[in-house]
Amino acid sequence: MQNERKRILTMLENGTISTDEALTLLEALSQSDSAAKPASVQTEQSKEKESPASEEEKTEQEDPFKKQKNSSEDQSTKYGKTSASAEEFMEDLRKDLTSVGDQFMQFMQSAVQKVKQFDMDNPFGAAVKFEHSEQKDGKDIEELILDIDNGKLSIVPGDSEEVSAAFSVKTFTSNSEEEAKKDFVEKLIFVADDKTLRISSNSKTIQVNTVLTVPKKVYRKISVRLLNGGLEVRNLETDVLRVKTANGKVNASYVNSKEAEIETLNGEIRLLSFDAVKLDAQTMNGLIYIDGKVKEAEARTLNGPISVTSKHDKPEKLEAKSVGGNIELYVPSTHSLVGSVTSTIGSLSLKLPDVEKTSNQDQLLHRSINFKKEVQDSPSDLHVFAESKTGSVLVCYTPEQHE
Repeated sequence: MQNERKRILTMLENGTISTDEALTLLEALSQSDSAAKPASVQTEQSKEKESPASEEEKTEQEDPFKKQKNSSEDQSTKYGKTSASAEEFMEDLRKDLTSVGDQFMQFMQSAVQKVKQFDMDNPFGAAVKFEHSEQKDGKDIEELILDIDNGKLSIVPGDSEEVSAAFSVKTFTSNSEEEAKKDFVEKLIFVADDKTLRISSNSKTIQVNTVLTVPKKVYRKISVRLLNGGLEVRNLETDVLRVKTANGKVNASYVNSKEAEIETLNGEIRLLSFDAVKLDAQTMNGLIYIDGKVKEAEARTLNGPISVTSKHDKPEKLEAKSVGGNIELYVPSTHSLVGSVTSTIGSLSLKLPDVEKTSNQDQLLHRSINFKKEVQDSPSDLHVFAESKTGSVLVCYTPEQHE
């Protein structure tokens, strides 16, 4: 059984099967092993019947009370071993799944470190650094489309009607600053037309850190795509916000958006004083932290914790999913609630003293709590759902609203 369990965990680590499939196979393997034990015991008993009686058997036949006493002790020992075996199995399972998550984290961090050290091991030679800036009239600009392959991006509001971009450039393909700057300007796209500003730098061998200053107003859409670099946005208002980066953090503060989609492959997502009607935030490796007035929020991560605080006047949906991280949800106490929290092997903590638990399951590889709360004249019904495979789940009231 031990070899088969290791084989299943190896398949999980290699990505051949999913976490749900691995847990199902491990549970089935445990049940089949338990079913095999009575058959082996019965075979041993039949062999004992065929063999000649030993001295102990003769003694037991002469003293039946001693035999009954020994039988009771054997049963007690048997059940004690079974209970201990189940606890050891669950502990081994937790350690194995934690080990898989740690190995994945180490792999991602190693890959990120190699990307960050690209300029140190770059075969093109010494780096050439320079500064460059561009300006456009931003009075009629309603949409921003930003596409940078290698470098960080910051978007901040300004006091004028002008759009200005400050580029800090590091390149490895030129011998002089003059040559490098000429090559960069020729390949850079910085265009304002049809009420849209487009900025694009698609060279992976040129690191371009950009600070974009835009007029302070409500934009129709802001779209950002980064390959290797983080994004920082503050004090902006837009109807639609789209952010996608392969490797980098996303930090946004005091942002107001009707619809926001934020996705990163490797990096944390941190949203402070973030207001949105609908928000979708997801990352494969990293923390997700959301604090603001969000009406509908979805947060998903493969390996990392999730913390969501809802301060909207009429929240409707709060959903969080994590495979290898803890989840914390903070909900208002003045609204009607309908919710469900689940975990495979993690703990569940529902610190809502006035809710009704409609169901509570605590099985071997499945724990769940369904709950509801009805508030008269509630501004809205908030639907809460949280699921973590190996981490814990906590749901409680927003502190300042419950004091």
